[in-house]
Amino acid sequence: MDNLVYLTNSSKEKMKRNFNKKVVTYSLIALGFIALTFLVNPYFIVGAIIFMLINQKEIMKGKN
Repeated sequence: MDNLVYLTNSSKEKMKRNFNKKVVTYSLIALGFIALTFLVNPYFIVGAIIFMLINQKEIMKGKN
């Protein structure tokens, strides 16, 4: 029973994080391209891959 971790107000505040609006926007656009891939034409996957790479670059820039 001693190993239980209880969430206090300070740890709850640490869990709240700001989200990167650019990353969320790029992710939604990429999801749109994936939907178009299945519904319209398989070549739309290229757009999803491009946005995935841009997103990855944006996330890595935030860690430095």
